[in-house]
Amino acid sequence: MAMKPRTALFAGVVGAAVIGIGATIVVNASGGAADDQNTVTWWVPDWDYQEAVKIVETFEADNPDIKVELVQTTGDTVANRTAVALDSGNTPDVITESIARIRGYADKDQLADLSTLYGQDLPEDDFAPGLIDALTVDGATYAVPYRWATNALIYNPALFQAAGIDEPPATWAEFEEDAKKLTQGNVVGTAWPMQGDASDLTLRFLDFALSDGATIENGLPKLTEKSSAGAINLIGDAINEGWASKSSFELDNTGIRELFLQGRVAMYPAGVFDVDAALEAGAPIATAALPGPDGPGTAQGVGWAYIVPQASQKKDAAQKLVSFLGQPENMAALTLTFPARVSASDDPKFTTPERAAYAEQLAEHSVPAPNDPRWTAVLQQVHDEIQKVALGDKSAAAAATSIQEIADKTASN
Repeated sequence: MAMKPRTALFAGVVGAAVIGIGATIVVNASGGAADDQNTVTWWVPDWDYQEAVKIVETFEADNPDIKVELVQTTGDTVANRTAVALDSGNTPDVITESIARIRGYADKDQLADLSTLYGQDLPEDDFAPGLIDALTVDGATYAVPYRWATNALIYNPALFQAAGIDEPPATWAEFEEDAKKLTQGNVVGTAWPMQGDASDLTLRFLDFALSDGATIENGLPKLTEKSSAGAINLIGDAINEGWASKSSFELDNTGIRELFLQGRVAMYPAGVFDVDAALEAGAPIATAALPGPDGPGTAQGVGWAYIVPQASQKKDAAQKLVSFLGQPENMAALTLTFPARVSASDDPKFTTPERAAYAEQLAEHSVPAPNDPRWTAVLQQVHDEIQKVALGDKSAAAAATSIQEIADKTASN
């Protein structure tokens, strides 16, 4: 999912290995010097930082025996910093980290088991469908999620009206039919992110494959050649046939969003940050659930969670903080997309008309994205197979066979 621009600042306290990479800035939320024996260090991303300061002030007031030091990270650096810290054993006590990376840490026994936090204060059935299971390995749950997001269909209602289309597409056939009608002049029906990070394109591919029979089991996609071929058809053949932009080979997520804001791309799958950008720019925008083969399609849920490193010397205090952060009001305050808990979704910022389709997608037509690092390792290979079809160098069926071989080999490793 596209994120808002991040600042370049990173602060870390992981010893000489990390000091050589980035500067260290530690701030106690209460403004005073903290006793190390009673201090929990929390690595918090820069987009949450200001709100986190307020929340920590409340936590410290409720728990006067615990102080919290906030260390600011960024979306671009947190993965490397966290990996270095966990590998070295010189860690903070709480880290806000991407859900996609947590299974990899758990597999290396680097995280504390947080299963005991779930219960009356953190009821598992109040979290998005499948989310707690995705963070559970061999019966232990290693994180408390707070932020959850997915893709839905963004479209330009003015372009739809001009093309004589009354409502957004609900099926793949309607998506293709509408895209062809919308493609005229300097407007194209849709576009795909062939450039940029390989995960941008493969996420869309896997959404379509999941809508047509593929599944995710133990953090890994379980594909079929049929589901892959159908997904590749929507992407590669769309470019070959001209109802998806030929400039897709030069576009990443940001490029597609800019073309949409200019009224040159009529619809595309994207996250709520693109919705916010369109609203801020005053561009015509509406949203709908992703189309599937015969009705609403399946989208992958992605997000962020709190982890406690196994090497933390203050696990009890750290778990108190994590439990506090997992309460609905704190989750809502820190979330820019959607909260992981259903009970936190009543906040007005999550119930705007433009977000309604996302709420429906998450609640009824989504599954947690793959979080096995073996899948991440082959994303570029999958991306390249899809690109070969878009370039006309390979058929969708042949690419689907190759991707199936990649998936089968990955699962067996």
